[in-house]
Amino acid sequence: MKNSSCARMSIFLFAILYAVLACGQGRKKVAMLDPVVKSGNVTSLQSEIIRGALEEAIISMSDYEAVTRTGIDAIADEMAFQQSGLVDEDQRKRIGVMSGADIICVSQLTAEGNDIYISCSLIEVESGKIIRTAGELIHGISGKVLLEGCRRLAEKLTSGIGMAASFDSSIPEMTPVVGGRFMMGCTSEQGESCEEDELPVRQVAVSSFKLSRTEITHEQYVRFLNESKVRTHDAYIDKKLIHVNAHVEYVNGAWRVEVGYESYPMIYVSWFGASEYCSWAGGRLPTEAEWEYAARGGSKSGKNKYAGNGDASAVAWFSGNSDGHVHPVARKKPNELGLFDMSGNVWEWCIDWYASNSYAVEAQNDPSGTIRVLRGGSWNDESQNCRTTYRFNNTPDGAYGNLGFRLLIPEE
Repeated sequence: MKNSSCARMSIFLFAILYAVLACGQGRKKVAMLDPVVKSGNVTSLQSEIIRGALEEAIISMSDYEAVTRTGIDAIADEMAFQQSGLVDEDQRKRIGVMSGADIICVSQLTAEGNDIYISCSLIEVESGKIIRTAGELIHGISGKVLLEGCRRLAEKLTSGIGMAASFDSSIPEMTPVVGGRFMMGCTSEQGESCEEDELPVRQVAVSSFKLSRTEITHEQYVRFLNESKVRTHDAYIDKKLIHVNAHVEYVNGAWRVEVGYESYPMIYVSWFGASEYCSWAGGRLPTEAEWEYAARGGSKSGKNKYAGNGDASAVAWFSGNSDGHVHPVARKKPNELGLFDMSGNVWEWCIDWYASNSYAVEAQNDPSGTIRVLRGGSWNDESQNCRTTYRFNNTPDGAYGNLGFRLLIPEE
């Protein structure tokens, strides 16, 4: 009897030990890199609080644990990973392997006054791919406020997922926009910046819809090209889905994004290409009225000159702060609806034909034209062109490094 009891006890203890080891083996090791300050003033203490708070919040989830920081910063500095983020998958893997991590967590900080916007990405070491990205705007710079904001951000990064890999960044996140009436055109908050084609101001009604939270990215557009079975020569002929200068390439019968450009807005895309994508995704390009209503903040509008702020530098990449190039989406503050880059970064195609006097004439039942509307301004334009009411245009087959688009899905 005694030997039988000992045997049962040994089996019980072994089962517990096995369970503990199995549980430990299932946890993903996360390497936290120091945040990169993209713009604004962030103290070293605030940066350290954010890094530590993010790490604490992420590892508090049962599926994650932190790896030692020994050598992580030196590894990252050696590869200039934190400075640009534009490293290839092999380098990302190397950082993970050298640090013993399964997942690397990188974050960027944008400060404006007492507000800090944190953009954070989880990178899977095995594949070298970004598997989840989230952002959080924190109002205030006290330690307590920063801690609370980092906890919310960690929940966005890990909520409802065991390994974070279930997030599919090739599908755009959609933001609901409740319809309503608004005064369209160059209203008082625009000051003396009005152009003739922004007048006269008139009341417009729009129905509810969903709009992509960001401009459509390279990664999202490449999925469309592959699932639509677009072959390399089909993309460049006639109406052109993309321009040859786009940061995508056709290799071994499939399209792929040039390394590092996954989260950049899809540029060098014509109106035809943007329309084809939207149709494939179950929607369309926004009308000019829908675009302006959303850029203004819809029913939550703060009546700002730019999308979400009276200061262009807070919400937009333009010639005064872009360093002469396009930027990844969602690096500036969002507007009142949580939409990013409605001002600046890239011009966005609308479905409408452009006419300089369209605000002054009755709407046509079957409008036509030769050029399409563009809205929002871009990284190589002056800030005044990034105003919510500014209008621009181009031929629909135009495809340039400062033209992009976003998806609209009408409410059924």
